[in-house]
Parts: sequence; structure tokens; C-alpha cells
Amino acid sequence: MPAGPLPARNPFAKVPVTKTRLRSPAIGASPPQDRIEALLNDFGPQLQVGEALRSAQKQRGDSDRHSSGIEAIDELLGGGFPPGELAEITGPVSSGRTSLLLALLTATTTGGGDGARGAELAALVDTPDAFDPPSAQAAGVDLRRVLWARVAAWNEAMRCTERLLETEGLPLVVLDLARGAGSGARTRSEPAIPPSAWKRLARRAATTRTVLVVLSHQRQAGGEARVVLELEPARALFNGSPPLLEEIETRALLVRNRGGSSGRSTLIRLGGAFRSAQSPG
Repeated sequence: MPAGPLPARNPFAKVPVTKTRLRSPAIGASPPQDRIEALLNDFGPQLQVGEALRSAQKQRGDSDRHSSGIEAIDELLGGGFPPGELAEITGPVSSGRTSLLLALLTATTTGGGDGARGAELAALVDTPDAFDPPSAQAAGVDLRRVLWARVAAWNEAMRCTERLLETEGLPLVVLDLARGAGSGARTRSEPAIPPSAWKRLARRAATTRTVLVVLSHQRQAGGEARVVLELEPARALFNGSPPLLEEIETRALLVRNRGGSSGRSTLIRLGGAFRSAQSPG
């Protein structure tokens, strides 16, 4: 199979967006693993495997890092999210997690800001069922390159994420655990996941050189997260009558960055075309 991204086709031709919810066998639907396999089979022609993927990664060199889609965040991370490592993005409601997710998916599925990487595939394991395809498309995400798994139970979400990390050809996997409206202490809807589960995910990501990004209200992955980015909302910008939310101004604090500097922060504005402005931390 040749190196580099393969021609895209619509992954929802056989599996429509509205029918990709992964349900528990207890309520009569097929097991989550079966649904994941079906989605992966539908993506089959786009997946790179083995030496083809590794050769493409080697040729990219320094551009191997995944752009967040926001220049100020990339500068904070030293060029973007490092491959083969687990990264956490935490923050309360209205801190910009969703906007950053859409910017990341846009950069991955369309080739990033400078197009150096080329358009690639991405997978999203969505436990809060918060992903909105029309909004994502309006933000610039190429939905033909997104595998969207809607999984309610955290243990099923972890198993699905592990299976996706085993799949060569998915450079980016996002696990969204940020349910409900909670900040500070962990809410009942965001369970404590055992360290052994995070260790397995981190090991899988390292093996296939996949960027694994976890979204949550609070840190959960512990020492397995090599990059930790905390979002702290500063203010919301409204416009019009009645007033509508136009932008979110938030501070991104780099709490952990193994192999690089940490403790720095940047002030960004999220919304519209993901405009950003950097300030010293």
C-alpha cells in the first residue's frame, strides 16, 4: 500500500451518522466491539498499515506533531501534540474544550494550517454524546475522515478506545469523558477510572504512534499523561440582540509537558475561525 493519505470516501455511506451510537448488549443492540469493527471495516480503504504508515511518519520528521489547529496552542506545546503519547485537556463548562476539539479535528482532517501533514483520519469516542456533526462541518471538519463512536458507559468507552489505538492508520484518537456540568470535584457522571486502564491506553498509543487526546473536567490519567493542558475560562463575548455567544476568551495553562517546558500559559479566543492571541504566562 503506498505511503501518504489515501483518497477519501464517505464513511457514512453504509453507516449513517445517526446510526453510529454504540449501545450496551443489555439493551438489545450489538456489542460495542462489533460496532467498532463495522466502522473500521467501512474506513478500510483509507487506513494505512505497517511500513507504509511508518515510512510516511519518518518522511515528515519534525512535522510529525499534530497541530491543535490554534497557533498559540501549538507554540505552547512546542509544535503540537506529540505522536505516540497521551495528552489531557481539562477544564470546566464554557472553558473552550469543544472549540479546541473542533480546531484539532479540522487541522487533522484537512491537513493543518500549512498542509504539511496532508489530510488524515481521526476517531472520536464520545461518552457525553456531545459531538454535533453540522457544527463540526461548519467549523471546517471533514466528516468523511472522522470515525465517531457514541459510547455511554466508561468501561465500554475505554475498550473501544483501546481497539482504535490498535488500528494502524488512525493518527489521532480523541476520548471525550467530559459529561454534564461539573467542575472542581469529580461528578458522579465522570467516574474514577483505574490507573491500569490508562496504562494500557498509553502503551497502545506508544506502539502505533497514535496521538491520544483525553477531554475531561478534571485530570484522570495521572502519570500516564505526558501532556496536560488546563483551560481556565476568562470571559465570554456576546453580540447581537438577544445577545448570542460569539467567542470564549480562555487561558490555556501547560501543566505538564514531558520532554519540554511547562508552567507557561497563553490567552486565546475560541470561536468563529478559531482566532487566537498569545500572551505571556
